[in-house]
Amino acid sequence: MTRSARRIARWPGRAALLLALAAGGARAADVAPLRVCLLAHNAPYSIKAENRGFDLEVARAVAARLARPLEIAWTDNKTHIDEIDDSDFPLRRLAKGACDAIFSIPGPAADTLRETPSLTVGANYYAAAFELLSCEAEPPRQLRALRGRKVAIQSQTVAHFATLMVKGKPSNYFSIDEALAALRAKETEAALLWGPTTGWRLVNDASPAAKACGFVADYQPPAAVRWNLAVATRKQDAPLRDAVDGALKALRDAGEFTAIAARYGVPDHPPFDETYSLRALNELQQGR
Repeated sequence: MTRSARRIARWPGRAALLLALAAGGARAADVAPLRVCLLAHNAPYSIKAENRGFDLEVARAVAARLARPLEIAWTDNKTHIDEIDDSDFPLRRLAKGACDAIFSIPGPAADTLRETPSLTVGANYYAAAFELLSCEAEPPRQLRALRGRKVAIQSQTVAHFATLMVKGKPSNYFSIDEALAALRAKETEAALLWGPTTGWRLVNDASPAAKACGFVADYQPPAAVRWNLAVATRKQDAPLRDAVDGALKALRDAGEFTAIAARYGVPDHPPFDETYSLRALNELQQGR
């Protein structure tokens, strides 16, 4: 019997503990991390310098549900994005295996992933829209009520076309901040702005002017200005896709997803049956 074996024989309780710890360490080492691609400068979704963001926090919660460590593959990006489909999602990095998933991918996949055919998306887990904002005590509660009104919008976005469809008067601004400032200064009567990024501005602005204006509570965004969002993965990774979808459903059922969204000012819309299309824009114009 070796010296080490004699020690183990002499202290069986200690030996059992050491063996259990060793086995646990081996099991932990065998668990593959959930590798998620995130943009470095993409508030409220991901902010590398602050190690936080809506997508980052949701990814952490999903990884915890799957009992897997989370590994982030950060990608530098430009900070000025005008349009929902004018993005710099690191789709090619995902396709090449630098990560396993990208969160908050707007559908349909046939449009968003058309240049990366090896990728697909899982189940829709939330929706986002251009939200209606007002400073009025009795605000307009639907887009059709914007007829004849001056509306602040970020230039080169679907909000411009939607405002025209309902015969509103779009006032173009180069950023959400400028559009919000115009609304607060009463230069416009309402605003139609992208919900997640606008909500982020609102929750981080404690000024009295900011608190006097905000999202219209009872507004229901029409199909022409809303998108469903899902997690992108490689088509070959079906088991991972199913596991992530299951974890996201569990987070929503437990109320955890809604709590994360609230911390980042992201309006929490469950997935819609119908979303943006040219037909939806035409129907908005026709009053359907």
